[in-house]
Amino acid sequence: MSPRTHGQIEWDRIRAQGMPRFVLIGALRRGIPMAIAVLVALELMESGTFGRHRLMTPEFLERVLLVFTVFVLGGALSSFARWKSHESLYGRDSST
Repeated sequence: MSPRTHGQIEWDRIRAQGMPRFVLIGALRRGIPMAIAVLVALELMESGTFGRHRLMTPEFLERVLLVFTVFVLGGALSSFARWKSHESLYGRDSST
């Protein structure tokens, strides 16, 4: 079985589950790990430590909201672009 044939079969399986599910799962898979990594990096750069006392401050909670929003939306946009790319690659142009 050629790679393109295998890819087509795999894409047909994923496509059957629908674009909203694909975008949601992609957004969460990309957004959550990146948001956590960035939050930890920002906290370590800002304070040099990562203690419990910092986790409940209003500044940290605002940062959590901002970082998760940005990275989950970025993951959704990336997943939408991948959906369109796969549709183009495998010859099925869909407006869904």
